[in-house]
This record gives sequence, C-alpha cells and structure tokens, in this order.
Amino acid sequence: MNSPNPALVSQREAEPLPRLALFILSAAYVLPGLFGRDPWKNADITAFGYIVNIAQGKTSWLAPTVGGLPADGALLPYWIGALFVRLLPMVDPALAARIPFALLLALALSLTWYAAYHLARSESAQPLPFAFGGEAEPVDYARAIADGALLALIASLGLLQLGHETTPELVQLV
Repeated sequence: MNSPNPALVSQREAEPLPRLALFILSAAYVLPGLFGRDPWKNADITAFGYIVNIAQGKTSWLAPTVGGLPADGALLPYWIGALFVRLLPMVDPALAARIPFALLLALALSLTWYAAYHLARSESAQPLPFAFGGEAEPVDYARAIADGALLALIASLGLLQLGHETTPELVQLV
C-alpha cells in the first residue's frame, strides 16, 4: 500500500491567521446566539421546556416530561441546562439554560483547533523539505492547518444552525 503524497508547502503559504482575528471570529460565532433572544425553534423550545421543568422540580431528573410527553433523547444536556438554571436564579432562565451550551460550543471549537494543531505537528503530517530551504516551519504549518479546521467547523455548524440552541445535539460535538 502506498503512503499518501506529502504536502509541498512554502513558509509563505503556511502563514496562520492572526490569533486575535481568529478569537474575534470565534467569539462572533458563539456570543450572538447567547444573548437577546428567546428559544424559538421547535427543538429549541422543547429542550428548554424539559430544562425548565427539571430545574423547577415539576418533573423527574431521570424521566423528564413536558405536558406528559417524555424526553426522547439523552438526559445529560437537559441536566446541564437545568443545573445552570438552578445555579443562576438571578438570570433569565432562557439565558441561564443557554450558557452551558455556549460554553460547550466554545469548548468544541477549542478542541477542534488543538486536535488539528497536534495532528499537523506530527512527523508524518509535515510537508516535504525543499532542496534550497523555504519550506513551512512545523509550528506555522500546524497553526495554518488548525486555523483552517476551525474555520471549516464554524462554516459547517453555521449551516446546521445547532450551535445556538439548547438541543442535545450540541453536546454530541464535545
């Protein structure tokens, strides 16, 4: 079996994005869905209903219901949301329920960047050295790959629109 062809990447091609720009872009993706909105989609409002009912003690933590209908998914996301609603009674319940999901989204973005970075730093992922120098430095190459992986994840999640919801699917990312 043949090994994959290694990359030919110059130092100029491996320029990573400025850290501040990447951080601002990530924050611009995570924060707008956190503040100033109510749950409006069917799955979002349903999950919020389970979270609030658990937090207020109107239903069991092990078998939550809303209007007599049992939860059909994993319970951990509802528990996490209910825990934050209970821990932050001074905050609007809709915002308190979204906080852990925003933190999980930020964690998923961070873990994606670091996983791609460490994978690209491995010996087998490094580009070929040029005969007269000028090839990408391992750290710069890895940062450029990680930046691209993070941007691809943000673009993909932007299409799915689950990053700003209190649904169980977001917890599956982490």
